[in-house]
Amino acid sequence: MLEGRLDDEKVGVRVHSSIHGSERNDNVPVIDIRRMISLVGAAYLLIMTAWVVPVACVISVFMLFPLMFIKMDWFNYLEHKLCGMVNAHWNAVAVYCGASVTEYGTNLDDYAEEKCLLLANHLGLLDHFVLMHSLNGKGSVRSRWMWVIYNIWKFTPLGVMWTSHGNFFVNGGARRRESQLKLFKDHLKDYFYKFDFGWCIMYPEGSRFYLVKESGRQFAKKNGLKPLENCVYPRTGAAHAVLEVLGPKDETLKISNCGKGEPIKYIIDATIGFNRGEVPDICDAMMGDWKTMDASEFSVHYDVIPVKPEWSDEDKLKEFLYERYSIKDKLLAEFYKTGHFPGGHHKVQPNHFEMFFAQVFWGALYYIHYSYWLRPLIVFSWMSFMSLF
Repeated sequence: MLEGRLDDEKVGVRVHSSIHGSERNDNVPVIDIRRMISLVGAAYLLIMTAWVVPVACVISVFMLFPLMFIKMDWFNYLEHKLCGMVNAHWNAVAVYCGASVTEYGTNLDDYAEEKCLLLANHLGLLDHFVLMHSLNGKGSVRSRWMWVIYNIWKFTPLGVMWTSHGNFFVNGGARRRESQLKLFKDHLKDYFYKFDFGWCIMYPEGSRFYLVKESGRQFAKKNGLKPLENCVYPRTGAAHAVLEVLGPKDETLKISNCGKGEPIKYIIDATIGFNRGEVPDICDAMMGDWKTMDASEFSVHYDVIPVKPEWSDEDKLKEFLYERYSIKDKLLAEFYKTGHFPGGHHKVQPNHFEMFFAQVFWGALYYIHYSYWLRPLIVFSWMSFMSLF
């Protein structure tokens, strides 16, 4: 009897430990359900973002190509719809991970259908999610934007998808500057109006702040400029290329310098702020592992400036942009001190139905492509290859 009671007590101790401790007394690890859910969710989002969505999108755009020879407007309409659904998926990723965005400054709703050049400071890889989340519900912006992206992504499924949309990939380096700018100008002439783009978006600092902070200080010292603490003076080549090709030809603002359509009318100065200037790691963010409670709360301040025809001159544009980045530096200093930008603000409200629909849409579209012709093509190719041996 006594021996049986002692056995019962031992069992009771082990059960108690399994509920309140991280491990059982017999060294069998306890499964952390929340961690498993995070892992499953992160794996799903990674597969969807890096493979399913890009593959389904690229194949769909490829199948739409014949429309370019029938009616370009039809192609643009359907391709823009696909682009909007891509952004809805990226929006879902941000919201699932717990990210939220608060907007300050000018309300961009009034400029959504205008031709604009958006220039943003670059802190980390999460900047893309901040801008995509912020701009998602603003008219046709998310469907008709052209991004200027560093070419490290070009040969990935994501890069192929972005290429099919008409984004431009930058291959950095001073030696390639002139050749890259020429390619970019040609790209703008050939693609911007043909594919009905509305906004051009870029990070003119050249790279993420922590990577260019020291070189930015050396650049400021070399050129007799006041060093900036929270950003660096922008490289003006790409922004100048946009205005040289797409900027207004004169004060009437009716025709662009290349003569192909309505010009870029506004520069949107976007200042992205991370709390205390701490840049979250994107892998931790995907798992929802934020270092602090407010690390997932991002802010962005917008200023809208009408474009002047004189900014087709790079020296005059450089003077303007250096002044704007001095203002940006002060905005960031205030943000890191107080936790918010000046002026009124509102939090971006995600469209949960649209985000859910995007998952169903891309999953179904990928399944259709895979089942009806991608899998048979893979099997045929493999069998043909094996028959050679």
